[in-house]
Amino acid sequence: MKKIVLPGWIKAYFGFILANWLIFTLMRVIFLFVFRAALVPQAYPELWETFYVGAKFDMRLACALAIPLGLYFTVYAFWHKAQWLRKGMAVLYGVLEALVMLVYFADFAHYSYISMRINSSIAKYSENALISLQMAWETYPLVWGVLALLVWGVLSGLFVNYLQKKAFAQPDSYRWKGNLGWFFGGLLLTGALMFGQLSQYPLRWSNAYHSTNNFICNLTLNPVLNIYDTARFVKADSYDEEKTRQYYNTVSAYLGVDNPNPETLNFERVIAGKPADEQKDYNIVIIFMESLAWNKLSITNPDIDPTPFVKELADKSILFTNFFAPTSATARAVFATITSIPDVTSFKTSSRNPLIVDQHVVVNALKDYEKYFFIGGSASWGNIRGILEHNLSGVHMYEEGHFKNEHRNDVWGISDLDLFREANRILNEEQQAKKKPFFAVIQTAGYHRPYTIPEDNAGFEVKDIGEQLALKRSFVSVAEYNSLRFSDHALREFFKLAEKSDYYPNTLFFIFGDHGLSAPQSENMPRGYVDLNLINHQIPLIIAGAPIEKPQVINRTASQVDILPTAMGLLGRPYFTRAIGRDALAEPTVEPGSLLYGWASSPATIGFVQGEYYYHRQGDKEGLYKFTDDNYNKDISKQDPERFDHMKKLALGLYETSRYQFYHNQKRDEKDN
Repeated sequence: MKKIVLPGWIKAYFGFILANWLIFTLMRVIFLFVFRAALVPQAYPELWETFYVGAKFDMRLACALAIPLGLYFTVYAFWHKAQWLRKGMAVLYGVLEALVMLVYFADFAHYSYISMRINSSIAKYSENALISLQMAWETYPLVWGVLALLVWGVLSGLFVNYLQKKAFAQPDSYRWKGNLGWFFGGLLLTGALMFGQLSQYPLRWSNAYHSTNNFICNLTLNPVLNIYDTARFVKADSYDEEKTRQYYNTVSAYLGVDNPNPETLNFERVIAGKPADEQKDYNIVIIFMESLAWNKLSITNPDIDPTPFVKELADKSILFTNFFAPTSATARAVFATITSIPDVTSFKTSSRNPLIVDQHVVVNALKDYEKYFFIGGSASWGNIRGILEHNLSGVHMYEEGHFKNEHRNDVWGISDLDLFREANRILNEEQQAKKKPFFAVIQTAGYHRPYTIPEDNAGFEVKDIGEQLALKRSFVSVAEYNSLRFSDHALREFFKLAEKSDYYPNTLFFIFGDHGLSAPQSENMPRGYVDLNLINHQIPLIIAGAPIEKPQVINRTASQVDILPTAMGLLGRPYFTRAIGRDALAEPTVEPGSLLYGWASSPATIGFVQGEYYYHRQGDKEGLYKFTDDNYNKDISKQDPERFDHMKKLALGLYETSRYQFYHNQKRDEKDN
């Protein structure tokens, strides 16, 4: 058998990666040692995962640094006369390694100053460069730091020069045939190491936020990658404090702030709850139904009956008929529902922004509850993992690959039916074992293109209503219509199983759509909903379960951000909040309404719905519309100036306040929840 001999340049290339990886790991150990006072004993068990995930981030940086060296080695292997590049590479890496170490030095200083890892907001110090430099000069040993960086740069350059000599010391290092294979092999391995995990999605910054402990998450981050990960969000998601203050009085009154103060921008409310003997320990199950839009239901489409079970459930439950998603996009819905803040970011989604991952969540007040999250695909999608694991205390995450009985259906993971079956099984087993109430989130995703109906479908039958009728009734195709029917069918199967479980008699279910869906024809809807694009936002909310004593139809306007406060209200539990969401069942003390944000249009639209009235603003154009009227597109702002002014202030005020709260809704200490 022929012995495999690694070319010298491959050894040198991966030797460079290994050396950097070890240095970065050492810096993580030093970080832990220097700031060990922040590590509480309860977090000791999480250190293993911290160093494991952190090592993968460090490996990604080491591989990224090695790419220019690898390209040079490849060129040199195929064209060994390129010796003139050798000195240039040594100088390049002397500078690169010094810059990387500078980031580490700055990171230590930044964390010691404000207990936050360095990120792209460091650029703000350049706005007052002389003052910042003087502060650094008076605070840190800059002279020793500069000398250390110079020494490190020289040593790094010498090390790369040494690797270059070793890389091509062997005479056979210049053979094309062998080197081509090693080049592609090295390229694939580098790509795999940078990808970081065996998953549909690569390693992402949200993997660092696997704990509710801030120090553990900070310890997991790599400072260089953190600057890169946050660079795209600083400008896009900035807030305007003065505009927030401009609308403060209107917004604070709308939210019912306990001690209004426009100077400090206080939005805090302490909800006292009911007397202890009236408080409940109902289980809470939050079910995100993918794209369960109001215009696609059997309620608004009775003749083609796409959601018979949702209709059946609504008839015996609490149904909100004027309920809205603040924005469209699933990741935005997750952020809004969990944090009770509308996701009004103009760039990507808030769940993807590492600068605002730390958020206070009202259900953490349920300290006696177990918490669960179920998704058929991966929680790395949209980086929702960070929002969930970092902010839901002790949440048990279940995703594709973690279920006992699962069959991959398509790109979205396992089918909704499999997801519901597994969620029910796990909740029932956990309830029997732990005898504790629980808060659970189930996020479906099957109602997406390619609209796959699984082979194991519990007797579901496809129905053909014709493409023309489907288009007229809010669907893009018969395939989409049947996909929604299957989603409804899977929900029915879940309730069949749940009703036989031990947990069902004491459980409240919140079923709603993550967002609406545009459908230009939608002949089953009043035209005002369509042309004003309200169908992109309007969704049902159904509160079901054995504790619901009698059905109700609630026509008051409410929003996704109200879901968790409403759940807390039904439990009668006390909690603290400073977010936008309120108890939607607490009438008449709560003014109805919903902020709407159309991020997909340019310029973005900002609106506010209250009853049958809709304030709409896009750029410099604004108006007030009665969207249920035949004359829905007539601006009635001059006919009803008082309503127009109030709804305008609420729309713009809630928009500015939401942007402000992204950065001012951090978790409180455990004792304050």
